[in-house]
Amino acid sequence: MSRINFDNLINEHPESKRALRELEGWLNQHEDATVLYPSVLARETRIDPVSLAVTLTLLVKEGVLRRVYKVTTPNGVLADDEFDDPRQIPEQLPDRRQHYFPTAESDVVPVFHKVA
Repeated sequence: MSRINFDNLINEHPESKRALRELEGWLNQHEDATVLYPSVLARETRIDPVSLAVTLTLLVKEGVLRRVYKVTTPNGVLADDEFDDPRQIPEQLPDRRQHYFPTAESDVVPVFHKVA
């Protein structure tokens, strides 16, 4: 996995400098992380929610991250399946015990994968 060049990103997007530096610090502390969960980043960084959303979207547009969507099971954990578009989510999905649950009332959560 190649490293993200934050200096170049900051030069191209100076309005996001603080959030990008904070995210860079988090990634340096979690070098093995290949998946970024916004809820974890919100808890473990000092990036405000709006700046975090903007920064993650910027990294997707720059091709550094890829956004996928997961569904929360009735137990509150994320189901294993991932979808490129939330409209692809079927009416039912299996939880980790392979019990199917209806997805209509479930939360859909964006998750970000580092692009190699």
